[in-house]
Amino acid sequence: MDRRKFMKNGASLTVAGLAFGNRNFGDNSYDKTDNGLRKDMRSEQVKRLVVMGESNAYGMNALDPGNEWVQVFASHIRKFQEAPLRVFNNSLPANVISPDAPGYNEESRDAIAPSAIERFEQDMISYKPDLALYAFGLNDSRCGHSTKSFVNAYRKILVKTRQSLPDALIVIVGPYWNVQYNVKAWADPEYRRDFGAFDKSGDELVLSYNAELPKLAREINGIFVDVYSILENAIWLLTDDSCHFNDVGHTIIGQAIFNQVASQCSFVSARCQRFEKETKIQITTTGGTNALPNAINKWRPVNQWKQ
Repeated sequence: MDRRKFMKNGASLTVAGLAFGNRNFGDNSYDKTDNGLRKDMRSEQVKRLVVMGESNAYGMNALDPGNEWVQVFASHIRKFQEAPLRVFNNSLPANVISPDAPGYNEESRDAIAPSAIERFEQDMISYKPDLALYAFGLNDSRCGHSTKSFVNAYRKILVKTRQSLPDALIVIVGPYWNVQYNVKAWADPEYRRDFGAFDKSGDELVLSYNAELPKLAREINGIFVDVYSILENAIWLLTDDSCHFNDVGHTIIGQAIFNQVASQCSFVSARCQRFEKETKIQITTTGGTNALPNAINKWRPVNQWKQ
């Protein structure tokens, strides 16, 4: 099977959180206020972003460093908020959530240790971020880490993080899609790779993670971001190693995370709201880029545009 045929027969995208076929992916829902509006998860601008994850969060296989998904996410925040943002990317390639992951063994330990639960106090909490982002699940599911053990370890990390950083915005990014979750595609030599202990195929385990992580986010008053559903079966977003994302894939991930944060936290749009009041923006002084002349003449008459 060539990639073009796979893309035609197997690829079908959806927006995050919506139904896909007969299944539902992660919960990107939000809480509401008494008047039915969204609950504002954070109004104060952020200054220190700390990220913990594995190789994709580390930025592997992005040709342009600016397209690493962590940098994409950070650049969008910098673009819209007024305060500067410093980024500490403390992701480790091949990392797993805890030593209980089957892939964390004597043979691979030197490459993937310490696990998240062994290092989060040093690599996350000690940095005192006001925006803490965790992105785990890919490697754990690829090596067969049970959902119960994975979630229990993640809960310990998140609860301790919330206790230590009571005012921080905590974001949990769900696991990405990988080819090996598609059993039929994984059997095709064009996509099959030897990942050793991280060679488990099928999507049952990873989807169970994705169903549990939104619950953890609610427990610690954080934000969950489902990226699996927007990546699933889009083989063209992965590089030839069938594991890491190319620049477009990284960009989509970073954009998806920004979308969730921006739609649930008012700090991102604070500058836009201030500019609107200070510059008295209105419908007759905006828009019209590449528009038809008659539309511009109607909606942006010169005498009003100068005001």
